[in-house]
Amino acid sequence: MTKNRVFAAALAASAAMAVAAPASAQVAGIATINTMEVITRAKAFTTAESQLDTTYKPVRDQIQARQTKFQTDARALIATIDTNKDGQVSEAEEQAAAARKDPNYTQLMTLQNQANEEIQKLQMPSILAELFAFEKILALYDAAQMSVVNARKVNVILQPEAIVYAPDAVDISDAVVAELDKTPTVAITPPANWQPQQRTVQFQQQVNELKRRAYQLAAARAQQQQQQGAAAAPGAARPAAAPATKPAKPEPR
Repeated sequence: MTKNRVFAAALAASAAMAVAAPASAQVAGIATINTMEVITRAKAFTTAESQLDTTYKPVRDQIQARQTKFQTDARALIATIDTNKDGQVSEAEEQAAAARKDPNYTQLMTLQNQANEEIQKLQMPSILAELFAFEKILALYDAAQMSVVNARKVNVILQPEAIVYAPDAVDISDAVVAELDKTPTVAITPPANWQPQQRTVQFQQQVNELKRRAYQLAAARAQQQQQQGAAAAPGAARPAAAPATKPAKPEPR
């Protein structure tokens, strides 16, 4: 499954998907639109995400390498704090190590802070680039929505989940996507000292949450397929019931 298809699946699981709308007048001036679904379907959004993935892949590889280095350097120190030897450091074990001023714990915190600082510095250019692209796309969305509102004489726009029943003509999502797609690309390089609007930061947080859910869905489906494949293998013991699966922790972007 491609990244975009998994992302769409997460969106479908988290919000009501808009229904395709015919090019007819709105009902009593009322319309519905799923803003997040519309923006993430737009060519400008998918193209920007692809460009960011390509442009900042070397940096993301550096980040992954730095995370791996910290995990390697920290392994021996963590083992000394893990007093019950269960392979994990509980909150109680961490508090106990801090209380007794364990030098291994102090060194571990130093390594973690150093890694975090380096990773944040590496991440900042790509984060700003994504925010810059998103701010451009949000401005395009505002203009596209207003164009459709004026063309269809819409007086009120509601989220789809706020509607118990409405005919298909109420939804304007496809019309706004079509208007958005008249501008298929946006810039991803912010000027010096550029700062994003709060709205843009909030939108990026929503996108990141959808990506997290997408990774969880993909991991859960992959695990389910593995279990089904193992159950169907010749000579495999058939389980009495399918075990519950816990979604894997998503990989960082």
